[in-house]
Amino acid sequence: MSSSSLMMSCLFLLLCLLCEGREILVGGKSNTWKVPESTEETLNSWSERTRFKIGDSLLWKYNAENDSVMQVSQKDYERCDRSEPIIGYKDGHTKVELNRSGPFYFISGEDGHCHRGEKLHVVVLSPNHNRSYAADAPPLTSPDTKDKGSSDHVLINQAQRSVATACFLALLHIPLAFLV
Repeated sequence: MSSSSLMMSCLFLLLCLLCEGREILVGGKSNTWKVPESTEETLNSWSERTRFKIGDSLLWKYNAENDSVMQVSQKDYERCDRSEPIIGYKDGHTKVELNRSGPFYFISGEDGHCHRGEKLHVVVLSPNHNRSYAADAPPLTSPDTKDKGSSDHVLINQAQRSVATACFLALLHIPLAFLV
């Protein structure tokens, strides 16, 4: 493989990996989808500190025997109305792709849970947002080894990040003459 085709392959791979959506664990850890113990521990406090982009996916891990997730309209979110959800999930391992910019609303499908604070409002940034994708990504940590108080919340395949970094570094060492 010539240097120029290697460079183009690496550049394409780098762009694909950096544009790929992230899988974001709701609340930053398993079993956060529950009635909060206090008004200070809401999932909305977590989502306000998190940047969501089109293509990201939210992942809920919860006990499917006593809870569920419903995506609802803003009106139903505000009223905790479970009667007409956009879609409902009860699998204990719910994954929802954020496929557009703007707000998304989720409530618990269990009786009384939403009224006691088990709900989530997420705002997805517009593609025209002025910050870069890489700058928005928080530091990588393993969800199994982090502190309980940690706010790290993104599950990213470390191998993908390593390949992207290696390609980027390789591109830095290829003479600019190959770009023409």
